[in-house]
Amino acid sequence: MNNTTTATTLRQQFIEEAKQRLLTMFNNSKQRIKATDAERFRLQGFMQAGVFLGLSSNSELKQLMEEMHQQVFSMSIRERRLQQEAGRIAEGIDYSLYDQPTYSR
Repeated sequence: MNNTTTATTLRQQFIEEAKQRLLTMFNNSKQRIKATDAERFRLQGFMQAGVFLGLSSNSELKQLMEEMHQQVFSMSIRERRLQQEAGRIAEGIDYSLYDQPTYSR
């Protein structure tokens, strides 16, 4: 096996492992299982190592993350973040003040 074939194989293995780790993280998130700091840092470190070793680029990994997120949640990371923020705002409003009729408030 020559160096080019070895590098291609390592790159493919890295991408597949990154996909699996992202899918696991996103599937857990979908089931409301929050990733620990250690799990998130481990994934970030793995991805940074791939960039450092020349197996991938930051932009390629960002695209991969977007694709895996789309696969799990059927929406982009940005769309989901906006949806979560909208949900937090709606949940954060206390409407109990309006339970009484307006004439008695």
